[in-house]
Amino acid sequence: MMADKKPRGRRPWLDEIRLGGDGQYAYRGSHMKFGGEEAAFRRFRLTNGVLTACLAVCVAATGCLNVGTLDNTVWVLVPYMLEVVFTAAFAWSAVRLLLQGSVVRSYIFKQTAKRLPVLAVIDALAAILTFGSVVVLSAIEKSFPAPVIIYLLLQAAVCALALLELKVLKRAAWESV
Repeated sequence: MMADKKPRGRRPWLDEIRLGGDGQYAYRGSHMKFGGEEAAFRRFRLTNGVLTACLAVCVAATGCLNVGTLDNTVWVLVPYMLEVVFTAAFAWSAVRLLLQGSVVRSYIFKQTAKRLPVLAVIDALAAILTFGSVVVLSAIEKSFPAPVIIYLLLQAAVCALALLELKVLKRAAWESV
């Protein structure tokens, strides 16, 4: 019974990397393969890469705008900082997954493809919170200058891009090899 337990710890997949007969380390664990043909994977890779890049650019551009006193408000800063952190995590996971190819080690799949939809949803929710905060605070101040309008458009774009990413990730079929 004790031998049937999976190893626990920070990096249990290291037990699946063994020294081969040629003196080189090799991964002996399971793999996940993108379901479908190679053209479908290239389309998935391109779509996911472009959407991730656009998402990161929109979040960065939002941070570069000067929206007056809204920059100093905790109701805008906290959701925006969540958005920045989760966009960075999303981009890191997406790039890590896309650089692997159509066949991915199972532990990398769990660390990337399994968490990407969750990160996309959190990113969309943070964008919605930021958008709502800016709208409410601008309505209280009774002013919607051009930078605020651009800020709101970028936040709407972030939300839309995150939801498009979620749709692309949900449609992707992976199978165990």
